[in-house]
Amino acid sequence: MVSLHRLVVLATTLWLTSLAWGETSNSSLPRARQLLEELRYAEAARALEEARAQPGNDRDTLLEILELQGVVAGMLQQPAKARTAFQTLLVLAPDYRLTGDYAPRVVTPFFEAKAWVNDQDAALRLEAVPGGGGLEPVAVQVEKDLLGLGHTVRFHLRDEAGWTQQEMPLTEGRASAVMKGERLEWWAQLLDEHQAVLTTLGSAASPLVARVPGALVPPGSPVAGKTSEPRVAWGSPLRTVAMVCLGLAAGAGAAGGYLGWQSNEARARVTGAAVDESGLTVGLTQREAFALDARARSQGGWANVLFGVAGAAAVAGGTLWVLGAPVTVSASPAGVVVGGTLP
Repeated sequence: MVSLHRLVVLATTLWLTSLAWGETSNSSLPRARQLLEELRYAEAARALEEARAQPGNDRDTLLEILELQGVVAGMLQQPAKARTAFQTLLVLAPDYRLTGDYAPRVVTPFFEAKAWVNDQDAALRLEAVPGGGGLEPVAVQVEKDLLGLGHTVRFHLRDEAGWTQQEMPLTEGRASAVMKGERLEWWAQLLDEHQAVLTTLGSAASPLVARVPGALVPPGSPVAGKTSEPRVAWGSPLRTVAMVCLGLAAGAGAAGGYLGWQSNEARARVTGAAVDESGLTVGLTQREAFALDARARSQGGWANVLFGVAGAAAVAGGTLWVLGAPVTVSASPAGVVVGGTLP
């Protein structure tokens, strides 16, 4: 049974935490905070689900909701659910720290999730890539979206007429904005299925600059104000195969890591089962222990196979990438210049 002193400490922590978080436009979040302060965890969990489903959460609000979902699940002794919430939180903000002093049932799944994110290098990233030319001067690529969180990208674009927005769906982890003109400033937000902001690239105060279709120039660059002719590059078909190999390596490595983690979890349940005073295991039946051991062996074996596939695919992809260095064609005052680029 929880002591009165512990309840008072927890309630005080939650109250101070709510002050630190401040105001939010999400109507369900203040109610969830209040329910947490009153230690009504089941009701708080439902309020947080409503808050998570509300469209348009900003990034800070989303991070708070995910943290509180992990806290509530931990207090309700739902470690798997807590770990999932914390994994999502730490994929978005790998350096995030819990804002309260919580019990081990909360802290343990948090650090398990942190270890998983670090092992998988699973931090979600949004990167600028060359556009497709013509009416696609800017484009972004989502990297390391292991949890499949990204849904759309909201581009903020500014030309001579001012700022405009375009919300574009992700296709194979990529989205591009359609805009005419030789120069524009832009930044982008990656959104989830509820239009919550997952991460950003640039900002209104520090935008990126695109001068010609597909060419990205940082603000303040020495080339700002100059004009240039578009460059056309053709890559060897080997590089296409290389990208496929590298994608296979990444997928196999991620799958192997997941199976390895599942294998370790099954083994931990066997080795960590409770024993009585005579040393006999009482936390698991013999049938359960055999089943867990068999599952651990099977998943461990498949993890090793997938790691081997990932290594071979990575070596093949790297080799093919080097062999498939592209050839570039550009215009100059003397005519057309054809050249190769070093990989």
